Amino acid sequence: MLRPLLIAACAALLPLGALGADLDGDGLDDGLEDALLQRFAPVVLLAPGERARPASVPWFLARSAGVPRELKAAPPRPLVAEAGMFALPLRLRPRLRPARSARPGSADRRDWTVYGHVAPARRGGVLVQYWFFYPFNAGRWLFDHEGDWEHVTVKLGPGLSPEGAWYARHGDSHPGRWFAWAALAREGEHPVVLSARGTHASYAAPWDTRFYDRTCRAQEPMAAAVAGCEIWRTWSPESGGVMNAGERERPRPGAEFIAWPGEWGATGGLGRPGGAPPGPAFQAGWCAEAAEGCFRESRGGASPGGGQEEVSRQP
Repeated sequence: MLRPLLIAACAALLPLGALGADLDGDGLDDGLEDALLQRFAPVVLLAPGERARPASVPWFLARSAGVPRELKAAPPRPLVAEAGMFALPLRLRPRLRPARSARPGSADRRDWTVYGHVAPARRGGVLVQYWFFYPFNAGRWLFDHEGDWEHVTVKLGPGLSPEGAWYARHGDSHPGRWFAWAALAREGEHPVVLSARGTHASYAAPWDTRFYDRTCRAQEPMAAAVAGCEIWRTWSPESGGVMNAGERERPRPGAEFIAWPGEWGATGGLGRPGGAPPGPAFQAGWCAEAAEGCFRESRGGASPGGGQEEVSRQP
């Protein structure tokens, strides 16, 4: 059974008595999930000249109009999208309306919160996901949009040892491009993520960057600082830290927004109404490579206009 194996494997990670709770009902102990999210939290290198910085959900909601009541306070039970919600015309879909002043993101690192999702993997082991939120995608004029959710997924084997990670970017985001653990730049057990300037696509190395994106030219954090890149150690107390969001049907306390099915912005490319992405739990990357039981009706594509996503390349 997966559950006893995982409990035994994480004995060295958690103090005695920390196991046992499973508030989100995914079969994994909450203490284990939280420990893994901290252990493998990435180092994000923001590209020089980045003008669309990260933020937290509360920061964004405080600067948005059209915030529904259920996002202002914790609902009595999680909200679940109605079947066919995404088939509604754009003008009828629920969406947030952030102020234009929110587009640069927060200048205070304490607002840079990462939202985690931990789930059993399809072939055994555990998936440890990290979702980054940027109030605005400031890329090419045609593809700009409000509410930019990006992510990477670390794959752990049945013994909870890291095997590699998927880096999501643009049309290749469920789960993304696969890199073996030994091939990744890391700071200890924290993988390095190069965030593309403006678009925030996740890359593993400068040579991996697509021709239309710009990332930090260095992978080692000290060299990155010299190169003018901003270093975001996501687990650091100097930032907003990593928050476990739980599952869509049973969000963790404080992360009830995960169950909201609307769009995280009001405008897309060229200022068109609509086109902002839904939240993480309604994107295809949320349950990609997860075991049966993870919600599988997610709607994908964090970038408007993105084409068919590529098949992941896990060995």
